[in-house]
Order: sequence, then structure tokens, then C-alpha cells
Amino acid sequence: MRRMALLLATALLAGLAVVAVPTPEPVSAAPPPACPFANSSQRYCNRYTGDNTLRSIGLIGDSVLLGSADGFSNPGLPKMLSDQGWGPINLIATLGMRVSSSDPNLSANYQVDRWQSSGFNPEVIVVNLGANLMGAWNAPYCTPTNPANCKAQIDSLLNNIGPNTLVWWAKVNHEPFGQGNGYSLGMLGWNAALDQAALQRSNLMLWDWPTALATANPAILMDAARIHPNSGVQYVKRSTLMAAHITAHMAPARYLGPRATLPAGDGVGSTFSPVAPVTIYATPTDGPRFAASEVRTIDLSGVAAVDDAATALALTVSSSNPAADGWLTLWRCGDPMPPTSNVNFTAGAFRTAQVVTRITAAGELCVQSSAASDVVISLQGNFLPVGGTGLNPITPVRPLDTRITGRGQNLVIAVPGTGVLAAAVTVTATGNSPGGTIALYACDAPMSTVANVSFQANETVASAAYVPVAANGTICARVETGNTQYTDVIVDVTGVFRTGSGLLFVPAPGARILDTRNAIGGWVYRQRFLQTIDTVAAPAGAKAVTGTITIVRPQFRGFLTAHACGQALPPTSSVNANAGLVMANSITVGVEPTQRTLCIYSSRNTNTLFDVVGWWVEAT
Repeated sequence: MRRMALLLATALLAGLAVVAVPTPEPVSAAPPPACPFANSSQRYCNRYTGDNTLRSIGLIGDSVLLGSADGFSNPGLPKMLSDQGWGPINLIATLGMRVSSSDPNLSANYQVDRWQSSGFNPEVIVVNLGANLMGAWNAPYCTPTNPANCKAQIDSLLNNIGPNTLVWWAKVNHEPFGQGNGYSLGMLGWNAALDQAALQRSNLMLWDWPTALATANPAILMDAARIHPNSGVQYVKRSTLMAAHITAHMAPARYLGPRATLPAGDGVGSTFSPVAPVTIYATPTDGPRFAASEVRTIDLSGVAAVDDAATALALTVSSSNPAADGWLTLWRCGDPMPPTSNVNFTAGAFRTAQVVTRITAAGELCVQSSAASDVVISLQGNFLPVGGTGLNPITPVRPLDTRITGRGQNLVIAVPGTGVLAAAVTVTATGNSPGGTIALYACDAPMSTVANVSFQANETVASAAYVPVAANGTICARVETGNTQYTDVIVDVTGVFRTGSGLLFVPAPGARILDTRNAIGGWVYRQRFLQTIDTVAAPAGAKAVTGTITIVRPQFRGFLTAHACGQALPPTSSVNANAGLVMANSITVGVEPTQRTLCIYSSRNTNTLFDVVGWWVEAT
């Protein structure tokens, strides 16, 4: 039969492992209190009372921060922050300040209490403490292998500040024998304790001052022990780095506009016909390994599982043993290659993702790999002009979480509803596992060998899929890993496919409508901890949107959750990534019906991308 060209690249939803419900952002109800002491060579207070665009910030620290006060260097850090849009501002810095002290002027906890009691609850608190808590270089208070004493001090201040305030904390630097002759154990122990605290607290951001110092250009001249810059001029260099990092990482992403222009949809809706997972193309069996940047046309016209009437396909696409970090992009041959990616991978890893893509009337699909890699493509189902099933979005549910039910290699998941032929799911692997894969399939069908998600050791990663459902309403999961007792599996169901009911998919050319790196979609600055931003993701009449959501180099292991604006944050996630990685996942989620807005919540500081490829509408 003649193939009809439709649809586009996409994929399915989200759900996750560990989700933290965001707490209300603090409000600075009052200006900073009057300075508690007269400024001197040993202590300094700077106070800015005016409101500003980026809102309130408090700074507290020891002698390493003292040199950044307005009175010690020109310009000082408070002035720099004020110029960048922060306010009101209060800096309290004293020689010898610690977390706690019998002298109130030397106690960070006392100063925080003073702020709170006066009604000054800054949205961000900058902390520069630790130099007075390391101990002597040869008799440290804590060490990298035993940082408990330092961790207790850090926790004391963070507990006093509370979880609703964002905290920026500078690591310490101490090289007792001069540059290049080694860091002290006390410094390493204190910074190790900070790392532990940051892993436990999503409101804590660390600044790696030792690395910033080592790589500063122009160089920053330091004192003999390399704890303090050696002059006001050198402090200005340090304050410049601090102000840039604070604003880039702690300022909330701000909407300055305009919204991105949505692409035009094809105007025709398609149904979905699921199939048992089957591999339809693999290198090196069906072709050589991809070369870097190679674009390859894949002819699927002779593949029995690919319906002759299919205008698009739902696929599981994998990169195996790539030579470098990179991505795969799939699209209908003859169309321009979209400026997006479908699978993100790191060198040497096995990575998999769901992709929905149009194919040509002749059954051709184009693939590009940015790096040399083997590629495997498996079929989840065909999109057809008529005769398939419709999508019925549901409030996301979590029928399987082995952290609660217990781990195992063969798992059974009950899909909600009756008459369900397939389910839109997100499967997540998490835990201190040795790495492996998870395959999903209908429980009344042969066990699948197609991996829907692949995970590295100690990684939390999610992937979407359309999975056939057994007659008794179940799907099965097979976990292949070195030790299942350390691997947890989470499955979220976000929609079901039924014959004769549901939404039809209207494809559109792939378009990036949100990118906080370069203000596409109107948002500037990185999305920060616990912040929700939005994008107009679909045209009038759409009930849901499909696209690719990408988390870009989060500060620590984190996730993004996409949901319809106006609805409560669901207990799921849309994409996960370990610290510093770039990860993408396909999602299909509802949008707010009036403005068609999609909200994206972030658990960690990150850049955030969303590429739209189509939307779901009622059949007409």
C-alpha cells in the first residue's frame, strides 16, 4: 500500500524515583536590621535596604569574606551584587567567625537568628566559613576520611537557616607550604563534609573556590598559606568570580519574554497500533558501525513488523559503545534534520531512549550519530491513519516501586483500567546497582530481549515506552543486572491506549521552545533548586503535548518533572541525570487548557530544554 507521510519525532512521558515536593519560597518581609557593630579592621557590615529585581540576599563569613566587604575592597561584593540586581542585601563578616561562638559577633548562628527575629528572611544566604574550623594543618579538626566533626558544624548552621532558604557556600582553600605543594588535610576534610551536606540538601549550592583559584585568569595573588587574597585588588578579582557564580546559579530563572513561536502542525491525527518489541535494525548486522557525524538512510519497507500503512513509528533506539560523548537524532528522510537530539550518551556506555518519528512513504528513516557508535533500533508500534488506538491520558500512577514492594529480576505491573491494549509508561532504575538493563513486555507474550532502559552503576535514569498490555491487564519487567538486590525499579503509568476512544496525535516539525541557556522561550538564568518555570507548549484545542525534555549538567544528581500548569506537582519525574551529565527523555503530558502551558519543576540547579514535536487532540 502507498505510505502516507505524517507525524514526527517524539516520545512518552515521565515519572520517577525520588521526588521532593517544593517548599514555599521565603519572602523578605522586612529590610535587614541595623548593623550590629561599628565597622573596623576586624569586622564589617554592609546594608542595602532597597528591593531589587533578584530579591534579597544575606552574606555571612569570616576573614576570607571580610576582604570582600565594600569597605575593604572597591568595589566590594555587596556593591557588585547590588549592581547585578540583588536587594535588599546584608553582609556580616568578622575576623574569626565560626558557626557558633560565645561571642555573638563571631557566631554565624547568632547572626542568622538576628536576621530571622527582625523579619529579614533573605531568599539566598551566602556563607563563607571554614577557615577557622579546619584546625592546624598538621592536627586537623577533620580529614577526608573522617569529616564527621566538620559535617556536624555545617549541619548546625544549615538546620538553623532551614530548608526554605537557598544557601550558597564557598569551599575553603589552604596550601600551608605554598602554591603547588599540596592542600592541607583540614581543608580537604572540611570540603568533603560540604560535599556530603550538598548531596543531602537540595537547597545547598557549593562554590569550588580551590578550582576557581587554580584556574583564575587573571591569576589571584594570595597570602603565604593561600587562604586569603593578599590585597584589596586581589579581593576584587575573587569577588568578581563570586558575584558571577552567585547570580548565575542562585538567581531564579526569570521570564523576560518573548515566548517561542510554535511550529505548524500537520493537521491530521493518527492512532497507535502496538506490537511485541522486536529489533528492526542493528549494526553491525544490518550495516557497519556509524562514523562520527554520519547521516544514514535506513530502508524499513521490507520489515514485516512495520505496517505498510504506517506514517510514523514508535521506537526504542540505543547507542552502544560510542567513541565519545554525543547524541543520536532521528527524522523522516527528506525533511531538514531537526536541531534536537533523541538519545544522549557518554563514551563507552550503552544508552537507550524512546523515539516517535515520521517515516517516508517509501518507509525510509534517517539517523545521525554525532560520534562513532553502534546503533540498535527496535519497534514498539505503528502509527496509522485509521484502525489503531487512541491515547487516554491519566493522572500519573505508580503501580510498581521495588523500594516498597521488594526487588527482583522478574516483576509484574498492574495497569489501571479495563480494555487496555497498551500503556504509556516511564521505567526508572535507581539504587546502588552494578548497572544493567530493563525490558518491558506484555505478561502473556514471550519475554522481550529489547532493553527499554539501560543504566550505569549507581545511576538513576528513566526512559519512556509504549508497552503492550496482557489480557489480564499486566505488563512484565525483566531486570538484567549483576545483582538485583541492589537495583530498584519504578514504573509510572501516564496514559493508556484503548480502541475506539482517546486522543489523536498531531505532529509538527521539531522545534526548541525552551532553552534557559540562551533565553529561547523567554527564560534567562539557570533554573534553580525547587523552581518551576513554564512554556506555552501547544496551540488552542490541544489537551496534551509530546516532546523531548533535557536536563543539562545539574549541580548534583537531580531530575525535572513536567506537568500541566495549574495542577499539583505529581510524585514522578520526567528526566534524571547524575551531576554534570546531559540527559534527555521523551514525555507526553497534559497542558493547562486555557493558556496551553506546560510547567517544569527542577530538583537541582540546571539548564532546561524542551523540544516540542506535536500535540494530542480529540478526534473530530
